[in-house]
Amino acid sequence: MLAKGFLTTALALTLLLATAAIGCFRAPEAVLAECIRASEAAPSSRAQPVSTAELEATIAAALTEAAPTPEPTPTDPIDDMPSTLANPMIDDLRATLAAMRTTPRPRPTATPQPYSGEVTAITNNSAGDGVPAWSPDSRRIAFASDRDGDWEIYVMNADGSDVIQLTNSSGNDTGSPAWSPDCRRIAFASRRNRDFEIDFEIYVMNADGSDVTQLTNNSRDDGYPAWSPDGRRIAFDSSRDGDQEIYVMNADGSDVTQLTHNSSNEINPAWSPDGRRIAFTSERDGDQEIYVMNADGSDVTQLTHNSSDDSYPAWSPDGRRIVFDSDRDGDGEIYVMNADGSNVTALTHNSSDDGSPAWSPDGQRIAFASNRDDDYEVYVIAAPQWPTSVARPRPTATLQPYSGGATAITNNSSGEGEPAWSPDGRHIAFVSTRGDDYEIYVMNADGSDVTQLTHTSYDGQPVWSPGGWRITATQPVWSPDNRRIAFASGRSADHEIYVVNADGSDVTSLTAVYGSSEFPAWSPDDRQIAFASDRDGDWEIYVMNTKGWDVIQLTDNSIQDISPEWSPDSRRIAFDSNRDGDMEIYVMNTDGSDVTQLTHNASNDGYPAWSPDGRRIAFHSNQDGDYEIYVMNADGSDVTQLTHNSGWDRSPAWSPDGRRIAFASDRDGDWEIYVMAAPP
Repeated sequence: MLAKGFLTTALALTLLLATAAIGCFRAPEAVLAECIRASEAAPSSRAQPVSTAELEATIAAALTEAAPTPEPTPTDPIDDMPSTLANPMIDDLRATLAAMRTTPRPRPTATPQPYSGEVTAITNNSAGDGVPAWSPDSRRIAFASDRDGDWEIYVMNADGSDVIQLTNSSGNDTGSPAWSPDCRRIAFASRRNRDFEIDFEIYVMNADGSDVTQLTNNSRDDGYPAWSPDGRRIAFDSSRDGDQEIYVMNADGSDVTQLTHNSSNEINPAWSPDGRRIAFTSERDGDQEIYVMNADGSDVTQLTHNSSDDSYPAWSPDGRRIVFDSDRDGDGEIYVMNADGSNVTALTHNSSDDGSPAWSPDGQRIAFASNRDDDYEVYVIAAPQWPTSVARPRPTATLQPYSGGATAITNNSSGEGEPAWSPDGRHIAFVSTRGDDYEIYVMNADGSDVTQLTHTSYDGQPVWSPGGWRITATQPVWSPDNRRIAFASGRSADHEIYVVNADGSDVTSLTAVYGSSEFPAWSPDDRQIAFASDRDGDWEIYVMNTKGWDVIQLTDNSIQDISPEWSPDSRRIAFDSNRDGDMEIYVMNTDGSDVTQLTHNASNDGYPAWSPDGRRIAFHSNQDGDYEIYVMNADGSDVTQLTHNSGWDRSPAWSPDGRRIAFASDRDGDWEIYVMAAPP
């Protein structure tokens, strides 16, 4: 873990010696602990340094347990500013614009490609500013600064204006501010309750600095909190077992679980946007490298391989890339790579030290800390822009061939997704960001006469997408009589199920409980609505009547069950579940009995849609590397791939006559609604 700041002349000298031994931006927590302990042991330590001999002795003792040291080089003490990670809210199961897992590819041996992006300083003062953290709506940046004499947490607009101090303690609130996905809270590390011992703990506060709550409490150091995309857990690093390891806990501090177990230091956890993986820094190969593991600590994979130090990974909002800092060119610079470790590109090129990168949730910018103007300031660089999708070799799977032409029926620069045919086949409801937020629209089946149905005003704190839009209304589904549309909305603090008339009038809430309710599905007999909810702590499938009453839980397990879809005869429900480790398609009776797994592969299959005759199920899957549309028999047999392109095709929906399938795709660079002929 990076050093947490420095408060005295003695401490500055101590950290200078420590960083010289370990490398800029690389002081382990144990060294920091001894440094600050030494500074506090000195009388009148804020004004009077201890002797150099005493400090060198302290450092020598601390370094006994530290990682192997590279060649000593002089560094500026402010190099030991802390780092953090942006925590973009990821809702990959909620919207078609969500981030998805990439397929591992061999690492190239090519020299990193050059990049030139405009760099702008957004702080400018004689103090140290660092560890920037973007709010999930991309509008604000939290950061740490010692501008008042102690390290405190501040927040500012994304352009550097309107700086507000959130914390005010003498205990060194250095670090690692991390926003909750709903923008309401900020987690950070502090030693405010240290009792004259080194004891960094994890705290959480409201986004305005109020209601500070301590989450961890032990005699060792906890730092670098990172919220999971669903806001339910916080990953962090801790030295409580002697070495620094990665842990995860509930957002209230309960149920602490250790994820890594080895004799090296593991630090800087960063959740992937889909919440399934955690990137982190480890010294297990002798120097600091970037690794990734499943969210339960399994399947650890090393992404970087070199003799320098790579650290502080941060995911891009789409989950395809990871930005990090590295001293492989001699100075600390910002780099980016694919999520499998390939295609490493240097983003910054200068003789100063750049570190602590944080990707903006809209994917357009990367904030970082740099001492290029002598003091550490927060800078922003334009993020590289890649094609929306990347062509990948297709597997030689035993899939049936199919060729059906796809026609775009929307065409604009916004994002369109989640098409839903009206039962009479005349209209398609869909989600679009063509306004300021995600809203529900309806159009004729040929794409003409587009009408906006929802116009959300907020009753509570908005929920934000990775692109910076408010997730106001998603997942439309028609009633069998064509008169109403059910949808999920974040217009209140949690996502709930609502229903609206087909002309946009009379919006009514059907659910109003703690936790979120999403993925509504109207039964063909017009008697019930199935939906998914995390009200019991895990995502499960529920049913209720069309007025929101008589709620019955159908699934009950510790994993995620989502995206229910009724069979045309209202006797069965297909759904997504990760009970086998990845997302697969399952089917069950409408009372929750007789659960049967239909798909079996190592990729993610989701969004099942029954054909009108009940004989087949369309779904999307990334089994060929990109998301494509597939169809199978209702028993899971005879899988046929329907789309073949280098973009992502998702969210299939059958037309009521069974002759066409609508879906969302980014094949032209923007997400649009397409229609293709269904296979015979």
